[in-house]
Amino acid sequence: MKYLVKEISEGNCDITLLPENLNDRNLLAETAKNLEGDFQKTIQSHYEDALKNEVHGNATFVSLNNEDSNYPKRVNVNYQIILS
Repeated sequence: MKYLVKEISEGNCDITLLPENLNDRNLLAETAKNLEGDFQKTIQSHYEDALKNEVHGNATFVSLNNEDSNYPKRVNVNYQIILS
């Protein structure tokens, strides 16, 4: 799965998941139908990967802004950068 990340402000960004193959497309479709369980956890891991790879290596997911999202394909999330 590829992703497009657009930083809105410090601590807030849009993440768009871009399916690369049939498995990715099926994951998005199943997650949209089943808002609980393993599909949700897998999609969450893609959001976290996008934050770490595109925003900051120490960025962590804080919350999903439902009103600004088209879950699961495009989401608006709040994040925090944890410095050790």
